Order: sequence, then structure tokens, then C-alpha cells
Amino acid sequence: MDLNLVNQLNDIYKPICDRADRLSRDLQESGYTIKKGFFNNHSVKVDGSFVTEHFPIPVIFVEGVGDIGIDLDYVWFVVIFPKEKALLLDYNNITKDYKIEIYGSQDYLRDIYNEKIAISDIEPGIKDSPETEFCVQFYFEHGVNASDIIAITRAFAV
Repeated sequence: MDLNLVNQLNDIYKPICDRADRLSRDLQESGYTIKKGFFNNHSVKVDGSFVTEHFPIPVIFVEGVGDIGIDLDYVWFVVIFPKEKALLLDYNNITKDYKIEIYGSQDYLRDIYNEKIAISDIEPGIKDSPETEFCVQFYFEHGVNASDIIAITRAFAV
């Protein structure tokens, strides 16, 4: 094996693994049940276009709450809401505090909301969609801690 390649990959993966371990530990200490794994094939936007990450990233599944992904340059937290609940959320307030995207759980490459779509388009987008569940994806800097994520679960009664 090429030691330079191993070192390069370790330089990339060690920080994200450390973040996943810290978040996992803190969530468990706060009473949440979690499972952890590495998963690839996430679709991410680069310059407005979707790109597939063929490499695995750590993902933490928080039982009954949502999924946390520790990506290369940010952390995401996805919560799935049934259509009825998604229609009741106050997106004006949510977007004041958080950077989010909204998409259907089946057609996950079709955004109901992102930073280029007006907040006023969220409700009609959800209503007109054939989807029955919607993902609200919250974006964080790598310094996010478990209490930031727990605050979301409490605010939206996930």
C-alpha cells in the first residue's frame, strides 16, 4: 500500500471520524439511542449541480429523531416529517436560525426549498407534491455540538 495515500486519506478522515465520535458520545450521554456507520453515494450540490460522493462518510442514526452526516466540509442533520407536519412548520422562523433545504423522501433530488427558492413557495411545493414525507435538512459548520442538534429536536417536537 502507498503510505502517502494512506496518510492523505487519514488526514481527511480522522477529523470527520473524531467529530462523529464526539457527537455520538454526547448524544448517548444525553439519553439518545444511536447507531453509526459509514455510507457512500450521498448526493451533494457543488456549484448548484448534484454530484455523487462515491466515498463513505460517517452517518449517525439517532433513533426516533433523524440522521446526522459528517461530510468533508459541513455537518448535516435530516429530519423526516409527514406531509401534515411539514405543512405546519414555521419556515420563516426556521430559516432565520438555520440554513436548510427541503425535499421529498422519495424524489430527494427535487428541492422544495433551498436558498434560491422563495420561502413563500414552500407550502405550495409541499401541498402540490405527491410525496407523503418530507426531509428537512439542516446544515452546520463542523463545530456543531450535540446540544445544537438536540435543540432542533425539541423545537420541532421530532
